[in-house]
Amino acid sequence: MKIIIVMSTLCIKCKSEIPEGRLKALPGATTCVSCSTSRMKRAVTIVGGEREDTYNDLIIMEAEEYEYIFGPDQPASFDFDDHSDTDENLND
Repeated sequence: MKIIIVMSTLCIKCKSEIPEGRLKALPGATTCVSCSTSRMKRAVTIVGGEREDTYNDLIIMEAEEYEYIFGPDQPASFDFDDHSDTDENLND
């Protein structure tokens, strides 16, 4: 017995054609861009380990989840111009 899987190119919500570029970028896409539930994301970088065993990890979450955890007043990115540390201070 053979199992044949047929991938639809129609959006499961609005039944319009899913663009070929979207299917190429996201082969498992079941919705068109308009019906997609993707929203703005925020990320937190985690640095762990020591010396040669140092690693970075990136946690990506919905913007609402980020604001719930860290508060709504957190900047979207770090502004190096506003940072008070200089190269001289870092070597102390």
